[in-house]
Amino acid sequence: MQRSYTHRSDACSAWTASLARVGLAALTTVLLLSAAGCANLAVMEQELSKTNTQTVLAFEETAFNKHNVDEAFAHYVGPDFVQHETALAGALPDDKNGALRAYRVLLEQRFPRSRLSVERTIAQRDMVATQSLWTRAPRTHAIAVVDIYRVRDGRIVEHWAVLSGSRADGAAATR
Repeated sequence: MQRSYTHRSDACSAWTASLARVGLAALTTVLLLSAAGCANLAVMEQELSKTNTQTVLAFEETAFNKHNVDEAFAHYVGPDFVQHETALAGALPDDKNGALRAYRVLLEQRFPRSRLSVERTIAQRDMVATQSLWTRAPRTHAIAVVDIYRVRDGRIVEHWAVLSGSRADGAAATR
């Protein structure tokens, strides 16, 4: 005696049969093309992350080590830049012009012999983070810095920073 089943497994069987009619080869092609699209997207995201990292590193080298703040801002910072670091943004407007003035004072006047040594970078799409040691003058204690940047269309448009460490006199670190 044979039983007739009319429940969920029948629906699965019907779906499987329709796939068989379409052909396993066609289904495989669709899945492979979908996977290739995801792989291409992943490669594009990796390339974007690399390009954005290069932009950030070029900015940091130009501003912090060459002390050419005007050139760094002209080449690597977008017109709608927002400075979120409170030590810089608190005293001046948090826009590009305010940040430019603050960086000039910091790197060209207060610490013209400072050096930034990037230890590592982490990037994901439009965000780039650098972990660095910033020495304000030769033979002084370095300050650990994590800078986080948002890059859009090849230009830095936002910046945050976290500083850790102390000055030689024991006071809290600030830029």
